[in-house]
Amino acid sequence: MHKKMFLLPLFLGLVFLASGCTPTESEPSPAPLESPSPAASAAPETPSAHPLTGAPDNALVFSNTVGAQTADGFYTIHTYDDWTGCLVFYDYASRQGVPVCAQPNCEHHDETCPAWFGQNIPRLLTNGEQLVFCYLNTPARIETANLDGSNRALLYEFAANETPGDGFCLDENAVYLLSTSVTDGQESSQNLLRIQLADGRCDTLWSSSTAGGSYAFLTGCRDHHLVLKTIRRNTQERDTAEQLADQTHTLLLADPRDGSTAPLYEWQQGAALESALARDLYCITADHQLCTFSGDRQLTELARDDRFTPSVTVVQYADDDTLWFTAPESGTEGSTCLYQLNTAQGVIAPVPLAQGRSVTVLGEYGGQVFVRLSADDSLQASLAPRYALIDKDRLTDEDGQAALEEFTELF
Repeated sequence: MHKKMFLLPLFLGLVFLASGCTPTESEPSPAPLESPSPAASAAPETPSAHPLTGAPDNALVFSNTVGAQTADGFYTIHTYDDWTGCLVFYDYASRQGVPVCAQPNCEHHDETCPAWFGQNIPRLLTNGEQLVFCYLNTPARIETANLDGSNRALLYEFAANETPGDGFCLDENAVYLLSTSVTDGQESSQNLLRIQLADGRCDTLWSSSTAGGSYAFLTGCRDHHLVLKTIRRNTQERDTAEQLADQTHTLLLADPRDGSTAPLYEWQQGAALESALARDLYCITADHQLCTFSGDRQLTELARDDRFTPSVTVVQYADDDTLWFTAPESGTEGSTCLYQLNTAQGVIAPVPLAQGRSVTVLGEYGGQVFVRLSADDSLQASLAPRYALIDKDRLTDEDGQAALEEFTELF
């Protein structure tokens, strides 16, 4: 059966959203966060709460647009020619990609299969105990399932005037997301929702009005906290281009227990951009630094190189001592290259395996990394990917192709 890989390339733009979107000259480098002036427009509103002592206990994971990583393998969704989907698990030990369905003689192509999805393909997360599917299109909803795909059930359905955002976090107890609700008067508010996995109960942890041109995003997680990003329009009177160029970006740490927030970092439009992985959050600055957020509203530099540029550099994956990112290829027009950064030494090396095709690092298994390969960056090529494991220390070798162990797909 012919199958294709479904990709949902939802990139967080630098521009603020148009009104009604979610419910349920650049400085040379970012400046430390300053307290906003009382006149700052559309400041976020935070519900009052009793102070909590200590940090939240549960580990958070941020949604990945490609799939969901586990210790033993990788979940992702393929699509067929009719744009319906099939949930597949790539098992690291067996080197096989298997539909998440135990039914004998199943073709995995209609509603009788627990691995099948209709044309409303969801975002996928896992906390290691169950799968969570977040559907952005109407009907917008959240479903859960066991890790083997069984017991798929509706957890939460959004109201008609609610639109979920495309950033999701998950821990062992709940799903977290930003949602925009629109009233009859066309006024909109953004709400940070916590939806309990046990019973679908929904609590609003944090709210903010979009009046005055301030918009929020759930942009990642850090230190057991959710990371909210607000973009505030400073210019009200000039044209749209000037409004877009005059914005303040602020990151807030939000406690998943009560929604209380604390400032993390702030910068002006074009001076930096955050880059989120499943469990980490990085910052790429206009003066070509790759940084981590080190607390006390400061950044810690991991490396400095011309290849680190906001809105251009994309961080793919990171482990304890290595980070992989894509950036424009030196000496070429419009081409990108995959690079490997040794974070301890600050050494950057290109990945020859990616020359002339698209390679994405998705996970790791022992001393190997799990990668997705396609012929090039085109949409058509990206819909027919292959998956493989390769020794981490061979990824930057010229003969790395010989070290690839490609997965067998059992359909």
